[in-house]
Amino acid sequence: MDRMRDALARERAQLVERWQRQLRAAADAGFALDGATADVLPKLLEAADRALHRRFRAVGPGTPAAAADAQRAAMQCSLLRDFLSDAMVETVPEMSPGDERTLGDALAHAAVEVLVRRALEREHARRRRDAARLTGLAHALGNSATAASLALDLLRRRGATAGSRAVRLLMSSLSALRDEIEDVLLDEALSGDGLRTTRVPLAPMLEQAQSSAAELGAAAKNVRVVVSAPQRQLSVNADPRLVRPAVRGVLRAALHVARSGAVIHLETEATAKTARVAFAVSHCRKLHGNRLPDLLALSLARRAAKANGGSLHARMRRGDGCEFHLALPRSGHR
Repeated sequence: MDRMRDALARERAQLVERWQRQLRAAADAGFALDGATADVLPKLLEAADRALHRRFRAVGPGTPAAAADAQRAAMQCSLLRDFLSDAMVETVPEMSPGDERTLGDALAHAAVEVLVRRALEREHARRRRDAARLTGLAHALGNSATAASLALDLLRRRGATAGSRAVRLLMSSLSALRDEIEDVLLDEALSGDGLRTTRVPLAPMLEQAQSSAAELGAAAKNVRVVVSAPQRQLSVNADPRLVRPAVRGVLRAALHVARSGAVIHLETEATAKTARVAFAVSHCRKLHGNRLPDLLALSLARRAAKANGGSLHARMRRGDGCEFHLALPRSGHR
C-alpha cells in the first residue's frame, strides 16, 4: 500500500492537470460540468491516501461532524463492497481478473451513488424542516401585519388618527412587510415539494381580495374596489397557496397604477377550459407610448399562474383604462 501512496503523491500534480484539461475539453464540447467538480479530484486523492494508509480506521477525536459521517459511511460501504465481491468470487470461481475489476468498478460506482443519495435525502429532509418553520413564522408575521393594518384603517375611519405622514409611512411599511411575506410564501410553494392542486372557488378569493384593498392602500389613494357579481359555482384546479397571493398580487399592481378616484372592477369569466379573473381599472397611470410601468407585483403572480397551467396578461383599454387578466384551468377541465 505504501507503494501506491507514493505513486499517488508523486503523480498528484500531473493528475490534477490532466483532470483540468479533461474538464475544459468537456466544456468546449458542450458538456460543461458543475463548477464544484473541479475540486473533486484533489479531495478524492487525499481520501484515497488516507484509505490506503488505514482503510478501516476509527474516527479520530475532534473530527468535524461532516468528515466523521463521511468516514463512517465510507467504511460501511467498503465492508459491503468486500462482502459482495468475495461472495461473487466464491459463487463464480471461474471469474477472470478482468471480470473482478469490472465487478469492483461497478461496486465502487454503486457505493458512491448510495452515499450521494443518502446525503441528498438528509439535505432535502433538513430543507423541508427549515421551510416548514419559515412558513409558520411568515404566516404569523403576515397575520400580525394584517391585524395592525386593519386596526390603523379602522382608527383612521373613526377619526382617531389624523392623516399624518407618520401614519401613512406606518401603513406603507406594514403593506410592504405583508407583500414581502407573501412573496416568500409564494416562492417557497413554487420551489417546494410540488403543487397541491385542488378545487378552488373563485368567488371567495375575490371577496378576500376586496376586503384586503384597504390594507393595500386603496383608501389612501381614494380608489374603490368592486366585485361585479362573481359566478358562485366557478372554480379552478390550482394550488390555493398560489392562487391567493396571485390574486392579491394582481390587485396590488392594479392599485399601483390606479389614479386617485379610480374604480377597480373584479369580474370572473369562463370558457370551456379556463376561468379568468379580470381586474379592470377605470383610470391608469401610463408611460409614454400608452404602456404600463414595470410592476414587480406581477412577477410572482405570473409565476404562480404559469405553475398552475394558466397565464397572466395586461392590456390597455380605450381612454385611460387598463385591464389585467389572470387565467387558470377551470375545475373539471384540466
